[in-house]
Amino acid sequence: MLKKGPIRWARVLTWAVMSLAGAGGVVAVLFVYLNRGAQGADPVTKHPPVERPQLSRPDEHSLFVPEDVFPSLGLHTAQASRPTRPRSLPPLNGNLALDTNKLVRIRTPLPGKLMSVGLNEEPAPTGVIQDGVSTRALRQGDRVRGPSGDKPGQLLAVLWSKDLLEKKYELVDAVSKLKLDRDRLERYKELDRQGNIPAAKIRDAEREVEIDQINIARVERNLRGWDVSEADIKAVKAEAERLDRKDALKAGEQAQWSKIEIRAPQDGVILEKNYTPGDNVDTSADLFKIGDLSRLIVWVHVYEEDLPALLKMKRPIPWTIRLPAQPEAAFEGHLEQISAVLDPSQHTALASGQVDNSKGELRVGQFVTATINLPQADDDIEVPSGAVVEDGRKSVVFVQPDPSKPRFERREVEVARRFHDVIYLRGRAVKEKDRVVTAGAVLLNDALDNLPVKP
Repeated sequence: MLKKGPIRWARVLTWAVMSLAGAGGVVAVLFVYLNRGAQGADPVTKHPPVERPQLSRPDEHSLFVPEDVFPSLGLHTAQASRPTRPRSLPPLNGNLALDTNKLVRIRTPLPGKLMSVGLNEEPAPTGVIQDGVSTRALRQGDRVRGPSGDKPGQLLAVLWSKDLLEKKYELVDAVSKLKLDRDRLERYKELDRQGNIPAAKIRDAEREVEIDQINIARVERNLRGWDVSEADIKAVKAEAERLDRKDALKAGEQAQWSKIEIRAPQDGVILEKNYTPGDNVDTSADLFKIGDLSRLIVWVHVYEEDLPALLKMKRPIPWTIRLPAQPEAAFEGHLEQISAVLDPSQHTALASGQVDNSKGELRVGQFVTATINLPQADDDIEVPSGAVVEDGRKSVVFVQPDPSKPRFERREVEVARRFHDVIYLRGRAVKEKDRVVTAGAVLLNDALDNLPVKP
């Protein structure tokens, strides 16, 4: 049989709790009851409230913050400064191209037969090595050297040309004829001194000598135009002085006289090699194409909104070139030209410049990005990002005009650029060396909006 005593007391306690809950004091009563039951009926000790310094608003845009309140607000300040980071345009996309001003097409001055190709002078892992230099024939991609001082350019190929042989024979014939005509003129002058020859014959002989001299000069100019060296021309004239007009050159001499040496006119890389030994070539054929890849052309697209800033800068404009596939590598160069015509579909202007490739790390045709640093504006100021408070409509900064006084002014500012840790402000609201609130600025802004003005 159940005892009714505990049940009766539970009902009484439940009725009392419900009654007190209607009065809103159930929690307080329970708290007091439990404490009294655990600790006895000692009265709760009350402490008088401690008065603390208060924030005040001396005017509409200022706030007075006692120094004792600084720790509770987490208030910190820092000095505004001039911009310390470059102002950059968004990266410009483009690609690398060969500088056509440094592209040389190698052709033969006279038609002939390609007898041999020059040898590679750089050490190579393949081919026959002699004294550390590969003796394999030149091929596409090899580096060649141009003339330096008295040293001629690297030999690229050797041709035999019957046309060159005929032109040299023509020079031999002209030199030999001049020799004979001079001898005839001397004999006529000797006869004239004896009075045994008409004066007209002497004048005709002098005219023949002049024609011979003109012919020799013409043939020499033609040979120079076909890249025949002065040494070769002198050798041909010396040979003509030795030979009689009925003599003929030996086979070995004919081969030497018909030889055309094709040499590199500049340092560079062989971009094309179009013939092999035994091929017949003419003057319109490109035997080789040599390009100087130490500097490459960069073509980029400049957006229409970025054009005004670039057009104000003095060219050439320095830029930094990076590869999307190798973003950590940077290459220096400069922008030189900006097109006066915009692409109607993209609204971009084509700009070109150069980039240094002296180490040969860049390749023609690669995609690149170009970064250009713009000059800093005269009124830009840098502050920590925590100093700027924004509500979507305006941006404000709290400035401490006098570092010795805990008074702060709220100033509306214009944001020029943002970084993850600093913000650049434009205008005169904040000046260099002003102290700005970098932590606790949001709390100051809320307090200034809620406190009444008390001068």
